[in-house]
Amino acid sequence: MDVDIATFEARAEEAERRLATLELKISEGATVPAAPAGDAAAGDEFKKKFYDQLVALRLELGKSRVERAAMVKQAVEDKAKIERLEEANGKMKYRITHLVKAVRGEMEKKYPEAKNVDR
Repeated sequence: MDVDIATFEARAEEAERRLATLELKISEGATVPAAPAGDAAAGDEFKKKFYDQLVALRLELGKSRVERAAMVKQAVEDKAKIERLEEANGKMKYRITHLVKAVRGEMEKKYPEAKNVDR
């Protein structure tokens, strides 16, 4: 696959860092900008935006983890496929070597005057 796994890992780490920061702010009782007296709606709006950002970060983190898992799975499958192909290639080379050797032997028997000629 052409996509670099490190890119997704970096995105996931950044999202985790941002998520941890937001969770820390929430657990410490994030300060809400001062709302005019009797205007609790401004504080609620801030909390809603804060919560929406937290949800968005978690979604981004989840997507990054899914993408990374898919890439890792694909890499493992590709590695196994490469190993199988390399094994098959080795077997084919072995067969070709022995077939060429056998053909040369037969050619030498049948045409002894044509020694050292590759046909």
